[in-house]
Amino acid sequence: MHFDALTLACIAQELRSSIAGGRVQQALLPDAQSAGLEVYAQRTRYYLLLSAQPGAGRLHLSSMKLRRGAERETPLLLLLRKYVRGAVLERIEQPDMTERVLHLHFDHPEHGVTVLVAEPMGRLSNVLLLDVNGKILDCIHRAPGGENAQRLLLPGKPYLPPPPQDKTPPLDDGSANYYERLAAVVAGEGPLWKALTAQVAGVSPTQAREAAWLATGDANAPAHAASIVSVAQALQTLWLPATTGEWQPGVIEEAGAAVGFSVYPVHFRGEFIPCPTASEAIERYFAAPRATLPQADAYAAARGQVAAQLRQAHQRVARQLAALAEDEPTPGEAARLRTAAEWLLALGHTVAAGQVVLEVDVNGDGSEVLPISLDGALTPVQQAERFFKRAAKLERAAEFIPQRRARLLADQDFLAQLEMDLALAENRPEIAAVGAELVAGGFVRKPARRAPQKQKTQRADAGILRFDSPSGFEILVGRNARQNEAITFKLTHPQDRWLHARGVPGAHVAIRSAGRPVDEATLRMAAQLAAYYSKARGERSAAVMAAERRFVQRIPGGHPGQVSVRNEEMLFVAAELPEGAA
Repeated sequence: MHFDALTLACIAQELRSSIAGGRVQQALLPDAQSAGLEVYAQRTRYYLLLSAQPGAGRLHLSSMKLRRGAERETPLLLLLRKYVRGAVLERIEQPDMTERVLHLHFDHPEHGVTVLVAEPMGRLSNVLLLDVNGKILDCIHRAPGGENAQRLLLPGKPYLPPPPQDKTPPLDDGSANYYERLAAVVAGEGPLWKALTAQVAGVSPTQAREAAWLATGDANAPAHAASIVSVAQALQTLWLPATTGEWQPGVIEEAGAAVGFSVYPVHFRGEFIPCPTASEAIERYFAAPRATLPQADAYAAARGQVAAQLRQAHQRVARQLAALAEDEPTPGEAARLRTAAEWLLALGHTVAAGQVVLEVDVNGDGSEVLPISLDGALTPVQQAERFFKRAAKLERAAEFIPQRRARLLADQDFLAQLEMDLALAENRPEIAAVGAELVAGGFVRKPARRAPQKQKTQRADAGILRFDSPSGFEILVGRNARQNEAITFKLTHPQDRWLHARGVPGAHVAIRSAGRPVDEATLRMAAQLAAYYSKARGERSAAVMAAERRFVQRIPGGHPGQVSVRNEEMLFVAAELPEGAA
């Protein structure tokens, strides 16, 4: 899937409306080819991922807290901590709308201005940190230059942007020969989408196929089948949001699995599912395990139905979290109302008819004046009573909202786990089990009551994966929430070793050792299994928690498989299936 210039323009607008003006609280490397920032803005913590993975370069906000995945502290990470952590994100710029380059300008109170440049350009993706003079401090992928190299990307060297494209702009730029240049696009014999990709700036193959569909009704139509006017209109339909801001992001699904994303409705393949933000669409695509589902899914209909229920549940929880944020009182607001009410009771006799503001000299020396707006329809006593009631309501909200938010965040984490469970489900009972968890968790209404049927009693270890390490230890791996619950609290000894990929939904893994020393090879094999059977699958370095099972506790009031862990150690492994575990 293509993260193109149009997608970047949409992300830039999203970042300007969310994290611009915020302060960076943390800088880290989620993996060896990505950078992550925690930004506090508008009373909310945001997590920004900048990935330079070849072929998977991207930039978006993450719904989950980013975790450190790189095994060592790189020069770039140290520079990010020095110049970016603690800095304010002043502005966000896409210098050329048709290029995949975004500049994030930071101002640090001690170290001044730096610019973080994101270049999500396919196999040439990169992330670079520049000083105030435009020199490279460091970057994820260094390019030493050479006879055939287009750019020299090394610390201390001036930053040079990608070379300009000699292509036709996607929107009419007012030049006299614009439509003559566009005519060249439809003059060839090959597919229209290939001509658009080759000759129009900022157009990716995915976008070009959609433009061909809009122009001709066929994504693979030959170039000569389109008119100049229809191509111009198709490009305008796709690119106009870059000037109006009216984006329509979403994911493209086939057989219930996300196979693409875009910032405009896609018609030429799959089913287009709208998303609230481009970040959510991109995250959903990259979070889906690419190798989990077979090409032909015999259970596509059942899987798609449960996937739709999961989407609706996610959206409902997101709306509830947003509503809580709107209702959350401003710190100190209740105390200010109580203070105003007490002054109204004390000085109400001094209020004259028609007075609109009561100014209170708090300290008696004019150093602090408290203005209290008066409601002409109420007496001072009545208004004071209203203030007291409002203050009490805000105090109750200040106590209730954090508790409610914690429950909703736990729900959000559990839904993410169920998404992983659905991706790993290999048969109809396992798919149905995910639907049953949605019902049990209160996310979906119970189906209409049917005639009672005799239920088969499943063994606690049904469906759990079992592996043997080279030294003879049995390793258990859960593939859904119920199996995770069974592994952790029914099938293991308190002194067995327990593992889980950190910060992402995935399998509970246990080494059945009963307190016997576990060798390093077995521990790393189990860690790799925990990473592989999680949303970290495919990462070159995934963080995995390991602890004795006795240090794993259920979260009070939580969903199945939701636990808290203490006394854990951290392992970093490649999130791939270990040898001998196939």
